[in-house]
Amino acid sequence: MQIEKWWPRVGVEAKQWLRENQGSADVPDDVRAGIVEAGGPSEGQLLTDEDWQFIRTQSEYVD
Repeated sequence: MQIEKWWPRVGVEAKQWLRENQGSADVPDDVRAGIVEAGGPSEGQLLTDEDWQFIRTQSEYVD
């Protein structure tokens, strides 16, 4: 499932960690579990470069 579908269901704490640690290869188990519970990937590479770009975009303030 694409990140656009599952991102809204990720918990606030997991989103905050992802925003603060963008591009990290080592995602904590609780954050990984939050992604899986929201419908995100459960095996292989957890987040692609495109996923990290989406997270960066979602984290930017709108003027």
